[in-house]
Amino acid sequence: MSTKKQLRRERRRRQDETKVGKRMNPATLFIVGVAAALIVLGTFAFFFRGDARPPFPGAVWSVEHRHWH
Repeated sequence: MSTKKQLRRERRRRQDETKVGKRMNPATLFIVGVAAALIVLGTFAFFFRGDARPPFPGAVWSVEHRHWH
């Protein structure tokens, strides 16, 4: 007759064997994908932002507010 400890060990060994080669949790994969997309978009926006010309004649850049007035 098996003891509880032996049964627990056997169950854990079987679980560890089935975990080999499993994919990531879908929720974790989604979060990682969103984070990667934000990093890529932020990098793209930083390097390829528009020129510093005013959007309309007479507009002035506000250093305090960091946008055109």
